[in-house]
Amino acid sequence: MRNGLFLLLTIPVAAQAPPEAPTQVAQPAEIEPELKFNGYVQSSFSTNFNRPADGRNLYHGYDERTDRLRLDVLDLNLQYALDEADRTGFRLEVTGGGSMPRVDAASGLFRDAYSGYSNTDFDIRQAFVSHTFANGLRVDVGKFASHVGYEVMDGVDGRNPNATRALTFTYSPFTHTGVRATYPIDDTVSVTGLLVLGADSFQDTNNSLSVGAQVNFHPTDDFSLVANFYQGAEQIRNDRNQRQLWELIANYKVTEEITLGAEVMRAREQGLRWDGGTAHWNSLVLYWTNRLSDQFSLNFRQEWFNDPDGARILPGAHYSGFTVTPEYRITEDWVVRMDFRFDHADRAVFDRAGRSVRQQNTFFLGQSYKF
Repeated sequence: MRNGLFLLLTIPVAAQAPPEAPTQVAQPAEIEPELKFNGYVQSSFSTNFNRPADGRNLYHGYDERTDRLRLDVLDLNLQYALDEADRTGFRLEVTGGGSMPRVDAASGLFRDAYSGYSNTDFDIRQAFVSHTFANGLRVDVGKFASHVGYEVMDGVDGRNPNATRALTFTYSPFTHTGVRATYPIDDTVSVTGLLVLGADSFQDTNNSLSVGAQVNFHPTDDFSLVANFYQGAEQIRNDRNQRQLWELIANYKVTEEITLGAEVMRAREQGLRWDGGTAHWNSLVLYWTNRLSDQFSLNFRQEWFNDPDGARILPGAHYSGFTVTPEYRITEDWVVRMDFRFDHADRAVFDRAGRSVRQQNTFFLGQSYKF
């Protein structure tokens, strides 16, 4: 889940001296938090069996270019004192590479805020200052990953079950810039609220702010249910037309080997329909991860994405995609994955050697390493 927050509040209990030895117990000195550094690197190759004339895997997000060997991303992360009670900390995450920075870069930083053009392979993915209070409330100020989504931006925050990204992820927010507050109500429920410039916006292009919220229910280590909300004016120089998104995410670890996941999303935005009205789109994504051994897994994803008004898929289509991902772990940190992906739409929105067709089949091979 993209930047999913599972915060547990732990209260240490002071040791009691036995009655026959009422001597005072010395308290250990406070330990200074460490400055932590970690990273992630991924390279890949993909091919499209349609042989599209422009060499693109349409609607695939990160793996847009076909028949190319790419360094997708080098993700470097530096953080200090996050989630430490009564501490002010920070996080800085920078990325470079030929695939991911050009897709998830926010407008106004390394992407032109008005044209949407980006020609750089570098991005500051997250940069925020954080303070955690004694009661567990944490406040972040700066640029941070979105709370929306089952899948995450590949990097130090985790790998996804499949090597390529679902349409639902590609057309959802990646990052926000503003203020985020998270509070653990108890050991099973946490809530989050956001006040931000917009979706993937580092520079404000209208006179309106956007809001977001999350309720995270995790009664056990094996099950979680997350409800997400987001609303704001996202169109350039327009603070009237509102985008609204609702999302429900479930994750269930059936056994040590099998994990099931589901994401249901419904969104709408004013002024995007062909006649100037409100456009609607929705999706359902199902995940099945099957760990067959300590080194080998077989992962599946089935997605339905409905965009009748053409807000995301022009000229508007009902899309379905099925992905099979064999995964082999050379070590726990070094992983090789293959994606066999089968895309289908009820309209001819894909390209086969310059001709519009309804199907698109692709193959993706990638390796990643966390350090």
